[in-house]
Parts: sequence; structure tokens; C-alpha cells
Amino acid sequence: MNKLKNLAINLGLTVSALIFSITLGEIGLRIAGIEHPPPPRPDQESESKSLYTTKDPNRGWAGNPNSKSFWTGEGIPSEIKMNSGGFRDYERSKNKPENGLRIALLGDSFTEAIHVKLEDTHGAIIEKNLQQCPVLKDRKVEVMNFGVQGYGTAQQLMTLRHHVWDYSPDLVILIFFAPNDLRNNYRALENDHLRPYFIYQDGQLVADMSFRNLKFWQRYRYGFSLIDSLPFWLVKNSRILQLIRKVDRNEKRRQSRKYYSEINLAFKEPKPNSDWSEAWKVTEGLIKLMRDEVYKKGADFMVVTASDSHQVLPDIQRRDGFRKSLNVPNLFYTDIRLKNFGKEENIPVYTLAGPIWDEAKRTGKCLHGFDNAIPCGGHWNIAGHKFVGEIMANYLCEKYTTRN
Repeated sequence: MNKLKNLAINLGLTVSALIFSITLGEIGLRIAGIEHPPPPRPDQESESKSLYTTKDPNRGWAGNPNSKSFWTGEGIPSEIKMNSGGFRDYERSKNKPENGLRIALLGDSFTEAIHVKLEDTHGAIIEKNLQQCPVLKDRKVEVMNFGVQGYGTAQQLMTLRHHVWDYSPDLVILIFFAPNDLRNNYRALENDHLRPYFIYQDGQLVADMSFRNLKFWQRYRYGFSLIDSLPFWLVKNSRILQLIRKVDRNEKRRQSRKYYSEINLAFKEPKPNSDWSEAWKVTEGLIKLMRDEVYKKGADFMVVTASDSHQVLPDIQRRDGFRKSLNVPNLFYTDIRLKNFGKEENIPVYTLAGPIWDEAKRTGKCLHGFDNAIPCGGHWNIAGHKFVGEIMANYLCEKYTTRN
């Protein structure tokens, strides 16, 4: 009995000391004016007003139909609008025009291209220029943009399955950006888990849709703190929890910077059975799945490999320095691999990095980058989109001319 009494007394003293310490800490932080209030947590009302929703059951996040927002980030400040399908594109009817030619673009931020005005995107330029192709002059050409920033090949496959076929495309083009897409397709390399993954089971790729059960604070490996799992009112009113959250978030930001500094490993031939090797295996499997589904629908399919800014720097010395830092013979491993993969799997593959680099060397101008972001880095600028749109339209015109 005495043991239980002593245990109760000791426990009470410990709890009292803990409460006293917390209270003292809270008072001290308030006197010092130290406060780090957490941002509002997402709710249904705020999501309904946002450009994107995180409630898409097949893809994780997606554009909110008919939403709009003013973009002030990397690129040209402008109003971004989603069409009724939830894509950054002109309004499109699901009824295909008689004798129309419809091309569907699948991709990520390079395709969605919120960094430039809609009329300056490569998709809009392909549409405009391809309409002038002599063999297509009597057809209504539509190049539909189904790109969504941050998407990997799995989400693009889900977009194809659940959205693209509603518009009856004649040609589906997957615009593949290796440094991001490979990582996006493999859980061990990705830190944003609000997305479907595909995994091999008995030699077959099957969808892992476990993201549907994610709590908001479980989404980013480096984007949230464990403190975010606590009730919002508690964190909002506790300076100690706010401080712990800030310290934790700062450390995760440091880890994130280190993590992103390693994504250029996509330029290297992966070691067997490494995460990058497995990511390639899944990615190539996803592209074959996409090919099979497109061909089954009677449409054409092709892959376009987007350029990375490092590949196409007009400053050859700077570009070569980057190559040497990776200890690789060239910066075209991913493009060459996908080109060879396409030959083996009956998939046309068009590589953009070579033509873009030739143009950059010829003009001395960067086709990536904006004044308000990384010079010559990041996404295609207006000149980049214009060049890509023009050469893609020429390529497609030649293909349709040869076919006829």
C-alpha cells in the first residue's frame, strides 16, 4: 500500500513539475514575443476556392474546374484559369468536331506551363502552327493540354484513363521530364505521397491507391512536422509547440534541400537494383501500359522527352562543368535510354534536348529561365515554348504528310 502511495506521490510531483515547466516556458516565450503561428489547415471551403484540389480520388491533386488565380511565381505574372474539365487549357467540347484532329498532351509543369500565358504555351503554338500544315488545312486541329504540375507517369496514366478518353483524341503525346518523373513514379525516391503509385506484383504492374487514406500532415516527407498531427487549436495556442514545430520544419527544409540536390542522379546510368534502377523499371512499365491502352483505343501514341536546363545551357563551359560534377560522359543518358526503349517497344520517341541545345548555341540565348527566377534554369521561358511549339508542329506535319 505504501509503495502505491509513494508511486502516486512521485507521479503527481513529476506531472506538477512538468506542468510548471510548460507554464513557465509558455510565459517566457510570450514575454519574449516569440511566436510562430501555424498556417491555416486546408478545409473544404478553402479548397473549393483554390486553383487545385487535393481530393481527386484517382490522382491525388488536380485542377479545380473553372477556378482561377493570379500567378506571381516563376515566370510571367498572369491570371491562370482552369477549364470546365479542371485543366489549364481552352474550353473544349467533349464532342469531337467532324473531320477534326485531336492531340492530347500529358505531362507535368512543363506541359501545364503556368509560367507563361496560355497563348504562349507550346501546346497552343503547336495547335496554331499545325493548323497551317497543308495536309491538315481542311481539318479542325485541337491540341489539348492535360498537363498538371508535379505529376509523374502514374498520374498521367490515370489522367488518360479517367479524363482524356472523354475527348476522343487521335494522338496522345506523353511529355516526359526525367529528373522529376522518374522520382515521382517510385515511392522510395518521392517525398510527396499524395499520388498513386504502381508496383510490380507477380510480374504485373498494379495500382497502389493508399494515398486515399493519407492525413494531410502525412503528405510531404519534408513538408510537415509531427506537431501538425496535433489538434490545430492546441498548436495555435501553445508557443512551445509552435517553437518545436519551427525547429522541426527548419531541419526538414535542410533535409529537403539536400534531397533535391541529388535528383540530378537521373542523368547517370543507375546501379542495378538501386532505387533509380527500380524507378526506371516501373516507369518503362507505365509507358508500356499507356501505349497498350492508347493503341487499344485505336489512337496513336508517342513520347517526347523534355529538356533539362543543364542539358541546353548556351554557356558551354558552365554546362561542361555541370557534366564533370556528375562524372558522366554526357547529359543525354535519359534521352538515349528512352529512344532505345521506344525502338524496342514500337513507341515513337522525339527528343527535345538536342534541338534546343543547338538553338541555344546558335543564338546564345537561354530557352529556360525567367528574370524573376533562376537565370537559364527551371522551366521553358517564352522563347523556349515558342521553339518547342514550332519544331513539334513541323515534326507532326511531316508525319501526317508522310502518312497521307
